[in-house]
Amino acid sequence: MTPSSKGKQAYQIAFKLDQDYGECSQATLKALQSVFEMEDEDIFRAIGALAGGGGGRCDGSCGAYAAAMFFMGMFAGRNYADLGADPDDPAAHKQRDQLFALTDKLYRKFIDAYGSINCADIHRKLYGRAYYLRDREEIEKFLANGGHSAQGGPSVCGNAAQWAAEIIEEFLKV
Repeated sequence: MTPSSKGKQAYQIAFKLDQDYGECSQATLKALQSVFEMEDEDIFRAIGALAGGGGGRCDGSCGAYAAAMFFMGMFAGRNYADLGADPDDPAAHKQRDQLFALTDKLYRKFIDAYGSINCADIHRKLYGRAYYLRDREEIEKFLANGGHSAQGGPSVCGNAAQWAAEIIEEFLKV
């Protein structure tokens, strides 16, 4: 798949934000918010908790992956009205099923590129080890090992934003 213009733009924004400021989840979300013109500072602030595998612990899902999935939900997720639907009615699951189909595409991209969606696993693939990003010494080692270099976190954020943008654009064309 050739990168779309929104995909390319999302890649560039996410890459630069993560390279300059860190916070993989916020860099990825801000890029997607920008290219789809859906900026919301409250959501941006809240998603920061997902950075570094969840609060910088590196033992959960990649923050860029989580942010990209979250943003996909803005297009295909369930609404409040869906909560009262009959759970046995297949129509009640349409929105959820659409969202899961989109996130499956993102999941496959991450597995193909990194072998995992887990922050620690992605760290090991990129840097040879995982980092506990709540410890100043660990952060310094992470940065010295290329944490915010072109081959590190910024490229993961860029890829997550690009892939999500392309998946969303494809969904909107249907």
